[in-house]
Amino acid sequence: MLLIVLPFEHLNAQKERNRWYFGMLAGMQYNGVGYISLNDNTLERNIVFGFIEGPDNIICANDEEGNLMFYSDGRTYRNALHQNMLNSPTDEYAVRESQAAIARDPSNPDRYYVFVTIYDGVKQKLTYTIVDMSLNDGLGGLVPNKKHIIMSSRIGQHMVVARHANGRDSWLICIHEGTYLAYLITENGISNTPITSNQQGIDFFDGNATAFGVMEISPDNKLIAAGFPVLRKLFILEFNDLTGKLDLIYEEEETEQSIDSGPFTSVEFSSNSKVLYTTYMASGIQQYDLSDLDNIPPRIDITTSSSNPYPYLKRGPDGQIFSIQSWQPFIGAIQNPNIIGLGCNYDDNVLGLSGTNLLDLPTFLLPKYPEGISYINICKGETTEFNCNVSFGRPIYYWDFGDGNTLTDPSGNVSHTYASSGTYTVLVDVLDFYTGDLLYTETKEIIIYGTPQIPELDNVYNCFEENSTVFFYDYNEYVLDGLDPDIYEVSYHYSEIDALLKDNNVMEYIPDIGTQTVWVRIGNRLSPACYDIASFDIITPEFITIDMPDEYYICDDRLEVTLNAPDGFISYEWSTGETTQSITVSAIGPYTLYVTRDFGEFTCESEALIYVRTPDPPPVIEDITVIDWSQNHNSIEVLLSEEGDYEYSTDGINFQDSPQFLNLPIDDYIVYVREANCLYGTQSDTLFLLYYNKFFTPNNDGYNDYWQIINSDKDETIEILIFNRYGKQLAQIKPTSKGWDGTYNGMPLPTSDYWFRVTRSNGQVHTGHFTLKR
Repeated sequence: MLLIVLPFEHLNAQKERNRWYFGMLAGMQYNGVGYISLNDNTLERNIVFGFIEGPDNIICANDEEGNLMFYSDGRTYRNALHQNMLNSPTDEYAVRESQAAIARDPSNPDRYYVFVTIYDGVKQKLTYTIVDMSLNDGLGGLVPNKKHIIMSSRIGQHMVVARHANGRDSWLICIHEGTYLAYLITENGISNTPITSNQQGIDFFDGNATAFGVMEISPDNKLIAAGFPVLRKLFILEFNDLTGKLDLIYEEEETEQSIDSGPFTSVEFSSNSKVLYTTYMASGIQQYDLSDLDNIPPRIDITTSSSNPYPYLKRGPDGQIFSIQSWQPFIGAIQNPNIIGLGCNYDDNVLGLSGTNLLDLPTFLLPKYPEGISYINICKGETTEFNCNVSFGRPIYYWDFGDGNTLTDPSGNVSHTYASSGTYTVLVDVLDFYTGDLLYTETKEIIIYGTPQIPELDNVYNCFEENSTVFFYDYNEYVLDGLDPDIYEVSYHYSEIDALLKDNNVMEYIPDIGTQTVWVRIGNRLSPACYDIASFDIITPEFITIDMPDEYYICDDRLEVTLNAPDGFISYEWSTGETTQSITVSAIGPYTLYVTRDFGEFTCESEALIYVRTPDPPPVIEDITVIDWSQNHNSIEVLLSEEGDYEYSTDGINFQDSPQFLNLPIDDYIVYVREANCLYGTQSDTLFLLYYNKFFTPNNDGYNDYWQIINSDKDETIEILIFNRYGKQLAQIKPTSKGWDGTYNGMPLPTSDYWFRVTRSNGQVHTGHFTLKR
């Protein structure tokens, strides 16, 4: 047999990049042989303060046959007849110099997601708009309630769509404050919870500098190149198309070039994903050899400095990488981009365009079918669809699916269902139907991941007390039903759509009266797209409360205590083994009560833990101290010989937990103290509180002419001394007298603060101060 080696671009003829539109009013089309200029672009790009209004790339949506569906700058959408689409333009402009992106809706072949960044105040916000090509008799339109739906705030310029490992779904990758975000796009919509990859070459202190730049995915879906102009950095990252994670593998050394003359403005991969090209504005085009990712050599300058910068690069359907020189009416191309060095053959003028000066290059849909063997669906139980199309002759395809099954088919599109999960080597031989010559052969490993199946879940009848918390991880073992938790993960959600998108995972639930539906998702940790969902209800008819004390005490006058459970339950069981509603115990320690309540369709069990204890010893009053005393503010504190659970009172009727009594009125007191549980008590002798005025006015008007310790006559043995601010004794007054008249040696003293000291018969000394006012 004759083996004919085919270039990749001749296999599937990826036509999604056949038709190009870019500013200003320019366009070109690939006709299978070469490129021709187009003059039907009606989408004018406005220039505002020297910058292009809107993103740096027009969205050009071509179908898999290369037919134009629509093109847009993110605000105005034009259909294939170059008319405004239904419901276009929108009321939002895309952020200037940002990237735009487009992705298929896996659930609807007529629908497409268009992603742009808009300004909302001073914040840049990532949004999507849905275009439905079934509207307006097939000319398409914007879905009215799906225009500029906000996904996230503080999004930078970087944006690119990558294929998911299952071949059906896709990822939208962008950057939020220095963190890479990957949003999964599935038949259920766009996940609100992106996969994050932090610190992939970006330092926290880089701040706003990370918001500017460009990003591109390699054709083999394995690498992402991200340029950051302000940082003068290029990062190359490995992309895990199964998990959405990025890992930094290369960081370009910082150049000596100034920011003004050398920021990154574009990145693009060759068709074999082994060569990367970047532009440095006036420094031209650079090339990176990616054939050995562990040892990437220094970049190669493909073009030298030029007065006209090369701001944009974009790969065409034939593998050429096109560039433009701003404000020029022609387009250049790297004609052999898979070749390392100057042999890549750059020509700065391969096609003159009929449009006005060039401003940008477009962005396209990912090819529906990537080069070589491609497949959709990698979960056990799904039908895996394979594709491999040779675009010339009359080929016939011989498939070996790696599990003992083979198939011969002339279309290149076949389906197969794997009976078990595992890794399979798929082989396709493409032969010429007439000659039998081997036109193309390829093998590819495919991993089929296990798909969980959730068993039928019973409703949960909530028998917890009010304000109790249900922790959902307690149900994981029941939900997994024998599945390996190291392979399968469980999440819980309050809506079906959240479960489908794996959004808003809830960890716990505080029940309320009524029914709460909970959706459960089990996903394969290696391939979250392989999942199952189910639901159950948490039913709370009422909150069960066992209304009884949680502590009982055996007091000195009895050697046992009776524990009384409340009414309303159909059964009672104690940890002692007794099944009566009440039990009598004589030993201290914990006792558990189990009760059952009948709700008709179901019963609920609840339990209570009760402790039987001995009380603290009877109280002994050691002292009563005066904290503060005056005519209006009088406080005392009771000191006991031992700490314990005691209650205090000044009338023997109303008790409190605190040993302090504040703001007592003028009176005589007896203090009562009792043990709080068994009520053993004691009392003090009669307590005489001494009070005094905070000020007096000795002006002989009959009011406040004297200062005296009020109630001092109740203890005639006390000594009362008056001092000035320097400590000089001015007077000694008898407790039975009117008090001090504000004189010293018969002479009136001035307005000021004065101090006093009271010495009681028990030796206690009290001091304070008051004011004499004239």
